[in-house]
Amino acid sequence: MFGSYIKIAWRNLLKQKVFAAVNVVGMSAAICAALLLSLTAYREWTYDDFQVNKEHIYQLYREDGTAKGMRIGTSFAEPMADVLRKEVQGVKHVSRIGGGDMPVRYNGKHIYFDVEMVDADFLKMFSFRLLQGNVSTALQQPDQLVLTQKTARALFNQEDPVGKTVEVNIDNQWRPFIVSAVAANVPDNSSIMFEALVRFENVDDYATIRNNWNMGNYPLMVEVEASVTTAAFEKSLVPVTNKYYAGNIEELKKNGGIPNKDGVLIRMNGIPLNEFHLNTLSSFSNGLNPFYPWLMVILAVLIIGIACINFINLSIARSFTRGSEIGLRKALGAMDRQLLFQFWSEAFLLCFISLILSLLLTILLMPYYNATFNHELSLRLFSNIWLVLGAAFIFFMVTLLAGGYPAWKVARLNIIQVLKGKLSLAKGNGVRNGLIIVQFIVAALLISCTAVIWQQLDFIQSTPLGFNTTQVISIPGDNASPQVIASLRSRLAGEADVESVSGSMLNLGLGKDGSSGNWYRGFTYKGSHINTQCIIVDYDYARTLDLKMVAGRDFSRNFGADTTGVVINEQMAKLLGEKDLIGAVITPSDVPLHVIGVVKDYHFESLRKKIDPLMMVMTITPHSNYVFVKVNTRNPVATLKHISAIWKDINPLAKNDPSFLDENTNRLYRQEARFSKIFMSGAVLAIVISCMGLFAIAVLVMAQRQKEIGIRKVLGASVGGIVLLLSKDFLKLVLIAVLIATPLSWYLMQQWLQRFEFHVNIHWWLFAMVGLMAVIIALATTSLQTIKAALANPVDSLKRD
Repeated sequence: MFGSYIKIAWRNLLKQKVFAAVNVVGMSAAICAALLLSLTAYREWTYDDFQVNKEHIYQLYREDGTAKGMRIGTSFAEPMADVLRKEVQGVKHVSRIGGGDMPVRYNGKHIYFDVEMVDADFLKMFSFRLLQGNVSTALQQPDQLVLTQKTARALFNQEDPVGKTVEVNIDNQWRPFIVSAVAANVPDNSSIMFEALVRFENVDDYATIRNNWNMGNYPLMVEVEASVTTAAFEKSLVPVTNKYYAGNIEELKKNGGIPNKDGVLIRMNGIPLNEFHLNTLSSFSNGLNPFYPWLMVILAVLIIGIACINFINLSIARSFTRGSEIGLRKALGAMDRQLLFQFWSEAFLLCFISLILSLLLTILLMPYYNATFNHELSLRLFSNIWLVLGAAFIFFMVTLLAGGYPAWKVARLNIIQVLKGKLSLAKGNGVRNGLIIVQFIVAALLISCTAVIWQQLDFIQSTPLGFNTTQVISIPGDNASPQVIASLRSRLAGEADVESVSGSMLNLGLGKDGSSGNWYRGFTYKGSHINTQCIIVDYDYARTLDLKMVAGRDFSRNFGADTTGVVINEQMAKLLGEKDLIGAVITPSDVPLHVIGVVKDYHFESLRKKIDPLMMVMTITPHSNYVFVKVNTRNPVATLKHISAIWKDINPLAKNDPSFLDENTNRLYRQEARFSKIFMSGAVLAIVISCMGLFAIAVLVMAQRQKEIGIRKVLGASVGGIVLLLSKDFLKLVLIAVLIATPLSWYLMQQWLQRFEFHVNIHWWLFAMVGLMAVIIALATTSLQTIKAALANPVDSLKRD
């Protein structure tokens, strides 16, 4: 029985090639887009799923209620790790995490690896499988090293690495380590990544920080017993907070700190491991907005919805052109359920063909999609049976939605009206028009959102940041020694295109090493608590970056005591509250610092944030993790390549390439750029599918109104008048859609812009342009058929039955 329905459905589709083609193309494109978007959301939501204890592992963070609002910190004083082990019930394991790219050498090989420094509990907490070695003993000693399978092969080839001695360059010193274990390669959906592990005691400043409660530079991870809930764990941290941060609490009280909703000034909380990836507070977050996966799903639903609307509209419209067939079937005894099943089988066949084509399209487009939107999707995701079952269920619901309603509508037709030929396409107008409006609401919404995001990106790229972005090259130091940096300075000094060279502990923007960060310092100044960001810089920093001095001077080699000087920005000057700050003494550490200069505020972080207070200091031993080179050239690309070659010649182990600062600052907004591409792609696809449906509806409407058009022409109606008459109904629907979409898109984009401290204003003319664009698109879609109908010979139209 089902086979006969499919055969009949196939014959009917072959008779209506335009109808079938519009639906198959639209549904194939929609299903392909929905698959890619849904897979993207699924991947983001399943980060760290391989971690067995993901619900019981937390990264700690601290909330301080300052007078200016809540301040969040994710780094803790190193003694806190032992305190948690000994004084908090329910804690199983604790680990600090620090490190980065470091040179590793063995038997003449020098390779950069991501060496993370962790506590002995690390491998007990996390589900990183060991291929060789034992979890309990792999990090028992400070000189032990764990490699991943990939890094072990790169370093040792086929040689067994366990027991071998390798050297790691830490703080410009080669230290020997014994390979104690080999771990399986870290899954690509892990928030915590590494290529090698050593004990945390090997960090370069461990002797200074091990007992220091005033410094906190590294994130702290805690695993609790399975029976301990998040609320219970955070409650157990209260006594520890009150005990070890009593001085900080008193200081906040004295400076007008604002308690949180629970009435406390300092609170420690935990971020569960299964939230790391999408929690912007986590040190292991990729900075992705938590709404991003939901956006993917919403776009997928909207695109599938538009395709279903097309299907429903065309099926209803076409059913009224099949009056003779329906009437004959009903006269011969066909029951309503049989008609319903017949029309549903046609919908199923169309959707099944579309599904097969969409799967092929997905396979072909996946590499391009990954490259364009910076994703890492693969067909391996379909190995999850629940994902496959979910996709099958959604497919069934789409066929039921797209084919069920038209089939039900057809089954309820009155046989007498059908046989008398009294059926009219107008009977489906209410539903049809409503669905067309929904289609264009989605299209107008996506166009508006794309326009606002593009405006904000353009604003970001054109806003002066207060420093030179177009002439300054940033070179990641890759743990190079001060001698190597000095050698680079010396080589660059002889280059004609180089104006000045400096360095800093922190980069500006996001370099090709993918690293960014900040360093907060707190101290008391004349009875007030001051919290500021701090960076260690080298000579000529302000000169190289073209920072404007508003008072005093920059660091200079002419002053031997400049390592006890500090340069601050205007925000910091306001915080200190002095009219003349030059010569003022502040004590952010044990060594008093003299204010020698004030620079004009500049955006050393993204435009999402306001400009924080900042102080710049120098140290006796330079900490130039990044070298800045100001160039004056008419060929920046060639100059960048030349300087890169010099850097690779001086430091052959250099892993990351230099880049101009404007590239770095633009990388800070990759998420917004990705949103823009996705919205634009979704908008284009929504418009194309909507226009395909509108075109097909116009064909059917014109066919139904041929006699009316013929009569109007005989009575003297002009071609222009008829075109306007036939088009205005569709244009009216589009205008209604734009009017509904405008306030909705304004609200959504207003909420999105609030994420930026500096952003554009949304103007009314933007929505006027979107409305005009939608009208032009709709008019262009229907004009071919309306003009063709208006120009047709009225005699031919009137002759038709």
